[in-house]
Amino acid sequence: MKKCLVSGSFDPITKGHIDIIKKAAEMCDNVIVGVFNNEEKEYLFDLSARVKLCDLACEEMPNVQVVGDSGMVCDFCKLNDIDFIVRGFRDKVDYEYETQMAKFNFQHSGVITYLLPASEKFDGISSSRARDTLCKMFETCKKNNDISDCQMKDIKQQCLQEYTCDNAVFDTKDLKINDLLPEKVWKEIRRIKNA
Repeated sequence: MKKCLVSGSFDPITKGHIDIIKKAAEMCDNVIVGVFNNEEKEYLFDLSARVKLCDLACEEMPNVQVVGDSGMVCDFCKLNDIDFIVRGFRDKVDYEYETQMAKFNFQHSGVITYLLPASEKFDGISSSRARDTLCKMFETCKKNNDISDCQMKDIKQQCLQEYTCDNAVFDTKDLKINDLLPEKVWKEIRRIKNA
């Protein structure tokens, strides 16, 4: 029984990530989605929230398990008997970066990485674009309501109620939130940000 790892920070998980996870689930009996945390990196969502979002996104894939980890991918592979890593790429820049990571992980764990191209309809989607979209929403709500930080919780709630999957648009590519994120992930983000 083959076991593969789809690794990433998933901040947040996007439809592009899910595309790669589904491809991995077709290739492998057991897929681990490894949500990795780098202490030197700043995230929009903490590790437990990112794991929860990935769990929701993958809940209909029976051979997929989501695990959070703060170590290195190569160490995780050795500790969990991973047969291979699956990663996605959208363009030449992604491919070059992923190739370097694949070499590093192979040198330190002996585990091969398979690089899969993003499906055409998802090749413009990234976590950074999703983060930018979410941050712009919150910033717009804050500016429009001329509020202090102590009032931010109420504004977030109002803002998130106004921004549905159908009307939240990213300003440069005319991408809506539902183009970037699965609906259940977006609903959970709304719940998290209202807390």
